[in-house]
Amino acid sequence: MIPLKMKKLLAILLLIGAFLPLRAIDYRQIEVDVTMHPARYKALLDRFVAADTTLTSDEMATVYYGFAFTPSYEPRDTFPEIHAAYDRKDYEEVARLIGPALELNPVSLDLSILALAVYERGVGETPGKKALNMAIRSDMIAGAILKSGHGTFAASPFYVISDIDRRRILNNVIGIGHVIGTDRLGDVEAVKFNFPCHSRQHILYFDNTLEENYLKTHPR
Repeated sequence: MIPLKMKKLLAILLLIGAFLPLRAIDYRQIEVDVTMHPARYKALLDRFVAADTTLTSDEMATVYYGFAFTPSYEPRDTFPEIHAAYDRKDYEEVARLIGPALELNPVSLDLSILALAVYERGVGETPGKKALNMAIRSDMIAGAILKSGHGTFAASPFYVISDIDRRRILNNVIGIGHVIGTDRLGDVEAVKFNFPCHSRQHILYFDNTLEENYLKTHPR
């Protein structure tokens, strides 16, 4: 479970996203930008890791979605040992493992939320500074996803680069009760869910084709 303070912080993003202009995601252009100008992409990524809030929406979209076009992208790496340590409340172990994991995947919303939850508990070295850094980074990743589409209809889904980030958007940003079921509409996945203490069904749409295409072309 993620602390209530964390959920409240991230839940605000959904409301913010409703009033911000959407950023059309052009995967082809992002791929060209990343593969043809790797030094430029690294500079943007370094600014993100430093929690540089002057990154524009377009730059942040390039940082997040562009990571899928780098050699470091491996969506199957979900770091189960970190989740296991967090579930058994071994926060010192999480703090020990989370830094190297974030070096491998600095744009993971999942890892960013776990790191923030641990640092907010005062675990590790300079936890206050690290908590602020991870809060900003979580905000920026979630904001990029929420601005990628409306999410409430199939023609304008939320775009993610991993299924685990989709789950974090549902569980930690939106705060759903549980998933009732999913349907496939072409490249888009419709997720049916309800909120805690409410039986009414809602639907949000997600596009995770970057991960799906990667898994097809990189079998294990």
